[in-house]
Amino acid sequence: MEFRKKLKVRLYTAIVYVLLGIAMIAISWWKGNEMLSSLGLVFTVMGLARIAQYKRITRSEDSIKQREIAETDERNVKLWKEARALAFSMYIFLGCIALIVLHLLNMAEAAMWIGYSVFSFVVIYWLCYAYISRKY
Repeated sequence: MEFRKKLKVRLYTAIVYVLLGIAMIAISWWKGNEMLSSLGLVFTVMGLARIAQYKRITRSEDSIKQREIAETDERNVKLWKEARALAFSMYIFLGCIALIVLHLLNMAEAAMWIGYSVFSFVVIYWLCYAYISRKY
């Protein structure tokens, strides 16, 4: 029953995405902001796709069981954790390379934003590490 609760939370999150997207589109029409409209459309489409996925998964008890196995299988969990860790490392490495290249090309403002991004990721990592180390 625990996995069913997790699926329900995912459904509610998807509904919030759709509502947030619709709100962004409405605000963009009111304020005339095209970027907010695009972002709202992305949130709406993403939420609708997640709702469709939830409906497909919860159609039968067998599909729920298969999804639970796919998400809790040790090999799959290890694979997505390793992939996430590698993606984080690659982002930090490529961000630092881009930072150096942009400074060499005298593009200080772009380098500053990439630097803030890399710094933010590292700070989030440290905070998560501190939280998890206290938890376990």
